[in-house]
Amino acid sequence: MLRRTLPPVNSLVIFEAAARHLNFTRAAAEMGLTQAAVSRQIQVLEENLGVTLFIRQARGLTMTREGTRLQYAVTMGLEYISKTCVDIRRKRHPRELTVSSSVSFASYWLMSRLAKFRAEHPDVDLRLVASAPVADLVSAGIDIAIRYGSGGWDGVEVEPLFGNEIWPVCAPQYLEKRPPLQNAADLAEETLLHLGAFDRNWVTWDTWFKGLGIDLKKLKRGFTFDNYLILLQAAVRGEGIALCGQRLAEDFIARGDLVRPVPVALTSERSFYVVHPKDIPLSEPAALFKDWLIAEGGKAAA
Repeated sequence: MLRRTLPPVNSLVIFEAAARHLNFTRAAAEMGLTQAAVSRQIQVLEENLGVTLFIRQARGLTMTREGTRLQYAVTMGLEYISKTCVDIRRKRHPRELTVSSSVSFASYWLMSRLAKFRAEHPDVDLRLVASAPVADLVSAGIDIAIRYGSGGWDGVEVEPLFGNEIWPVCAPQYLEKRPPLQNAADLAEETLLHLGAFDRNWVTWDTWFKGLGIDLKKLKRGFTFDNYLILLQAAVRGEGIALCGQRLAEDFIARGDLVRPVPVALTSERSFYVVHPKDIPLSEPAALFKDWLIAEGGKAAA
């Protein structure tokens, strides 16, 4: 199919250089070709597509609208291929393992448990990538990832790790010298900590109250943060009440850093999952880590 729809691949590579330089002569020097050969390949490409890609003027080249669109697509595609090839060429140690998770999950759940895995498997060279979800695990060289959501991701095998409840949490000192909170509705009059920039998985206070069937005409705003880690640290310092996923809060609660001001929870429709690239056999370290992770998740859910 690609062979029928793609122009000659060589012409695309030459086009990328010509579009980047906006000069056939400089593109030719980079590619080790003559200026005439570059010009001919651009002509072949234009004839294949049925459009003009460059406007040839006395003062130099400019891109047409179609040329600009193609430059963007070709540059993105070639850079993607290049990075993947670099990663493939990189010689990996047979016991090397790369794991990916969100920053919050890595910070508040995974890191405190990794020492157990390393003690059980000291020969595994584990690399943790704590960042926003990686769209393509294969090209990023990710063996195992932990993702939070509905589980409907393309190109990966998905296994449930554990579900999640959303709890209000605060520091014990926040509750000192305050009347006891009786129910979830009482929280509306408290200092609430909000996340200003959130993804579709985030449960806001408005959503949390509505999920419990509590219709509030006015909600006290409190403080707003643009980073979840900072928000949770503000809760630990006693600055207000935050919403936190059960799995991320449980270690804080076990240490006494946070408490639940009311024993009320909203069960999330989303869960945590262990994912890995589809149709690619897991390495031995990846299989060991996956089994260990699911076992640890089972302990947490028990």
